Amino acid sequence: MDRISGLPAHPLVVHIPVALLPLAAVGVVVLIARRAWYERYRWAVLVVGAIGTLGAILAAASGESLESQIRTREGADAAREIHEHAQAGDLARTLAIVFFVALAAYVVVPWFVDRRASERDTPKLVEVLRRSWVRPALSALVALTALVSMVSIIDAGHSGASKAWEEYRDTSAVSAGR
Repeated sequence: MDRISGLPAHPLVVHIPVALLPLAAVGVVVLIARRAWYERYRWAVLVVGAIGTLGAILAAASGESLESQIRTREGADAAREIHEHAQAGDLARTLAIVFFVALAAYVVVPWFVDRRASERDTPKLVEVLRRSWVRPALSALVALTALVSMVSIIDAGHSGASKAWEEYRDTSAVSAGR
């Protein structure tokens, strides 16, 4: 995916993870805060996280395509200048996937355990997952992965925006008399 309506796809697609993954992270805080909110909103937060993660994957892919176009059009030096952003984007994509896997475990494992707990012959896995430490451990895991993912998204977004708007920032400082 290189273009959307004639525009480079990357600057458009990046808004999906930038908007939805922080929303999913806030959703995680809400889910952890109250059990009733967990029961009510867990599937919605999981869907938002899934779409945000898919957006992160698409953003990384479209960014690689844009980097290739820049290398072809402007040369290796120009591509080297955005290499730091490309690496930050790859890390953000990977950490978004890790966050989503943790979020899916946080939502699906308790749902699975609750459904299977009513059976007479409870599988050994369900017995292990019903232990008192599992839910708090999943809560800590999903909160930590949400935080790390958000930091990486902020880093990737900042480096990309700085690179994209660098010439305008320098121009506005001159035109403002600085």
